[in-house]
Amino acid sequence: MQPKFCPECGHALEMRPADDQHLRPVCPACGWVVYLNPPIAAGVIATRADGKIVMVLRGENPGKGLWGLPAGFMEIDETVEQAAQRECLEETGLVVELDELWGVWSYYHARKQTSGVLVLYAARVVGGEPHPGSDSVAVQFFAPEEVALDQLAFSTHREALERWRRTHQ
Repeated sequence: MQPKFCPECGHALEMRPADDQHLRPVCPACGWVVYLNPPIAAGVIATRADGKIVMVLRGENPGKGLWGLPAGFMEIDETVEQAAQRECLEETGLVVELDELWGVWSYYHARKQTSGVLVLYAARVVGGEPHPGSDSVAVQFFAPEEVALDQLAFSTHREALERWRRTHQ
């Protein structure tokens, strides 16, 4: 979403080249430059003791009706690690303990014409009971080779799981 008014003085913003020559919303009255930064999403590849990965069936767009890893957008008052654990709990009902940073992916959302960053951690399920959250319709565990990559909502999740398969056989 593009801001329309200056957060400093309230004047209408104009798109113009800023100091780095990128087109940005700039206030013609006070010179305030609005930097539009990409959102950060955090999530997990969470396994239980038998090595199966928890996945959620998405109940909302984008990707409604497709599978995904538990992940979502970071809040302003949390760390990326806290966001990954919170998103897993909200979407699956499961408490996880984070292991290693699994990877960082950049993506571009063509319809919204925005980019973003996804940070994924390897994690272990340590508690909770699986149940879908408000934006998912099912929670299921899959062996890595059982995950249908063509049924995943996001290319970043597909890339992360392809790498998981190669290193966890």
